[in-house]
Amino acid sequence: MRLSLTPTIFARGLVLALLICASGGPARSQEWPTRPIRIIVSAAAGGPIDVFGRVLADRLGRELGQSAVIDNIPGAGGAIGGQHVAHAPPDGYTVLLGTSATHTFSQLLYKTPLYDARADFAPVALVAEIPLVLIVRKDLPVHTMAEFAAYARANAAGMNYGSAGVGSSTHLGCALLTSVIGVDINHVPYKGTGPAMQDLMAGRIDSLCEIVVTAAAQVQADNVRAIDATTPPPA
Repeated sequence: MRLSLTPTIFARGLVLALLICASGGPARSQEWPTRPIRIIVSAAAGGPIDVFGRVLADRLGRELGQSAVIDNIPGAGGAIGGQHVAHAPPDGYTVLLGTSATHTFSQLLYKTPLYDARADFAPVALVAEIPLVLIVRKDLPVHTMAEFAAYARANAAGMNYGSAGVGSSTHLGCALLTSVIGVDINHVPYKGTGPAMQDLMAGRIDSLCEIVVTAAAQVQADNVRAIDATTPPPA
């Protein structure tokens, strides 16, 4: 039995799901776990998926009576981490906390995906649905989506937006946004939104479509400015 934790993005948010590899045979629950569990985070340390992974690892360790250890394997918008788990021994001790890229975008954007998300994994439990939020460097002279759109149309040639990598939810979220407002802004891919956030705060990129969980702290600290989210506020 191989465990995997993976997120899937809908039009208005990110969903994290606990997955179990479909190729492995069932293991008797009383025999698992008998040793530490390795959780693969398919992004760089410090990003939103990494944050969720560490919170989840702590809770899993306490609930299961075995330690859960985070291992960051970024690259290819999450597909490298997904491939690592898909090809791991099906013994229930290698777990993936990925993104929508690992189980949706990786299957649609590449002619030959590194694994078959439907055949190699089966869902076990939903963890969370998380919206993306458009954030900008704090000295960018915009405060609303309308102002951002107008500024981008006038300055697109000199603007850059960051992401967690090509094919990641943060990439496609901003790509969809720029398509809707009718501009072509340069995309700068990173190995996770942790380093992208650092460059945004330093003013080396202009915007980032970040998961609200990690964006909130930087917005509250006045390191970046929030423009709008992919989901409306609750009624």
